[in-house]
Amino acid sequence: MSINFEMNEEKHIKVLDAILGDADLMMALNAAEDFESGYQLVAERVPGLTLEEFAGSMEMLRQIVMAQMEKGPVQ
Repeated sequence: MSINFEMNEEKHIKVLDAILGDADLMMALNAAEDFESGYQLVAERVPGLTLEEFAGSMEMLRQIVMAQMEKGPVQ
């Protein structure tokens, strides 16, 4: 099941750059108590990020990870 979100490509790239480019942020995001707390962490790095845009980026990232898992382990 996937959810479709309207997503600005430029904003999505900024979100991914923020998360994937900062190991401390990624660890903090994984440890966040809830989705909104994770959003706040990323929104500090991506000015003007809305909760819907964050949700869209997280859904796209989830779909990428799931597709990669179907192909097999990363080598």
